[in-house]
Amino acid sequence: MKNFIPYRSFFVSCATVALLMQGCALTSPQKTPTINTKNVSKETQSVASTNPKLSNLVGRNYIKGIVTSVKRDDGLNTWNYIIEGIDTSNGKLPYVNFNHKSVQANESDLVYATFDGNHLTEMLVIKPGFMKAKRPPVMPKKKNSGEKSAGKRDKEHQILAIPQEETIRLN
Repeated sequence: MKNFIPYRSFFVSCATVALLMQGCALTSPQKTPTINTKNVSKETQSVASTNPKLSNLVGRNYIKGIVTSVKRDDGLNTWNYIIEGIDTSNGKLPYVNFNHKSVQANESDLVYATFDGNHLTEMLVIKPGFMKAKRPPVMPKKKNSGEKSAGKRDKEHQILAIPQEETIRLN
């Protein structure tokens, strides 16, 4: 009897493992989803037909530049952005034209944008209104020559020379 109990537990554990393995083997393999390219091709054609100048970006891309145009496209319910790059170092883009669902920046803003493919990942506004029309610089008014002459030395036009000698006395 003593020898029979260990063998019985061994057979029970082997039978349990066999039943568990059999349950895994009976499941049918999952079907891989089929890719339907009919809808995708129609969408890309409609986007290309409305704005053929959209940038075709692949991978991660960056641009630092000025937003030159923000227009609403009512057909696609998106906003079309055009950004002209001002910094092309380290592989940044010189120009990008893309669509986005919401307003991220206004025209003439200096921005830094990150793209993953054609999708905008992040847009940071560095300086709003960077390229707005600025006022012409104000030139200082010319003073009348009768008030102060150019050769006169007063506190406004005082010229100090560099010291030639210096002495220090310690008490």
